[in-house]
Amino acid sequence: MHLVLVNHYAGSPEHGMEFRPHAMARQWVMDGHEVTVLAGSWSHLRNRNPHVEAKVREESIDGIRYRWLRTPRYSGNGLGRIRSIHAFLRGVDRERRGFLADRGVDAVIASSTYPFDIDPCRRIAREHDATLVWEVHDLWPLSPIELKGFSPRHPFVRVTQRAEDRCCRDADLVVSMLPKAIDHLATRGLDPGKYMVVPNGVDLENIPDLESIPTEAGTAVEELRRNHDFIVGYAGSHTTSYGIEALLDAVRSVENASVGVLLIGDGPAKADLEARASDLAGIRFLDRMPRQPALASLRRCDAVFVGLRAKPLFRFGIGMNKIFDAMLVERPVIAAYTAGNDPIGSAGCGIRVPAEDVEGIAAGLRTIMALDEDARSALGVAGGQYLREHHDHRVLARMFIEGIEAAAKQKSLDESSRSRSHGTPP
Repeated sequence: MHLVLVNHYAGSPEHGMEFRPHAMARQWVMDGHEVTVLAGSWSHLRNRNPHVEAKVREESIDGIRYRWLRTPRYSGNGLGRIRSIHAFLRGVDRERRGFLADRGVDAVIASSTYPFDIDPCRRIAREHDATLVWEVHDLWPLSPIELKGFSPRHPFVRVTQRAEDRCCRDADLVVSMLPKAIDHLATRGLDPGKYMVVPNGVDLENIPDLESIPTEAGTAVEELRRNHDFIVGYAGSHTTSYGIEALLDAVRSVENASVGVLLIGDGPAKADLEARASDLAGIRFLDRMPRQPALASLRRCDAVFVGLRAKPLFRFGIGMNKIFDAMLVERPVIAAYTAGNDPIGSAGCGIRVPAEDVEGIAAGLRTIMALDEDARSALGVAGGQYLREHHDHRVLARMFIEGIEAAAKQKSLDESSRSRSHGTPP
């Protein structure tokens, strides 16, 4: 099959986040499919954005055809980002009329975080009689309503809601990373028979080197180890979204003060977090680093922290890459989230407490600290085993293809049935 994956923010190992489009596409190529990724040239998620001077630049990465569509830079979520979205959608339509016009397309996947790319993807699917897939990352407009406090009557929310409704109406297949998103999407008209869950995962064929730790991180861990019996690590964005404040307050409340903390990353809340932790001797803040050294640094810790703020939106489930990275380094996980699913509990690889529960996090720290090394190791191994069984990208990519093939078959059957009901040959 020729699969066209449309994702404004698609990344790669060379460019950084987000990694799922590359991971899926790479496996599809290895399984014999042709894959074209249409992505914007600028994304706030990437470590490095491609340089695109013309309207489009083509590049081959691991056998995947990337078509970088020129989009303007932006910061934040204001008019600049809206202009970038508009430029990307126009670029996808140019690809429909140009590059894709004379090429066979078997499936087109609308996969940007926002739902607006369903429109050019629908046009591509109709022109090629291809299967139209909508891949759900986040629920829009519920995300800005419930996370940012937008009014349901806000013009942007109304426009986004109409786009989500078109996704539910027109897609032949809806693939969600959120296990309970159907509870919402069914209220917007989606046929549950068109819904399937393909969670996030890990490339277990190319596990990063977890033993080679950067000098700065190694020095920080050694300093913490000299003065503390137990080190808990966190790697990721320093924002108010991930409950880092609760971790710091929990560490402060542990009676014997023997907990060291290693925090890796940058973000808008970093300065506030540093100020909040000014009375804690056993804390080290390191700058953002690539995934491999960050994971190697977490592996030197005794436990890994994963958290989220308490938000009603998470009732539809969570699937943060942070969770799977914590499992990958095979260290016990102390997780603080309230959600419709519980990956840490399912894996049996640590302790899960409610979101922002300072006392619960402190109790979790004490519990893990009290375990001997064999017991801690067993928890870490359980996380790694769970990843191999449920979140291997090779398995998930093939699940995705099976879903597309089933949807294509159902679409053909439905068209034949409609033809017979109108008295025309199928």
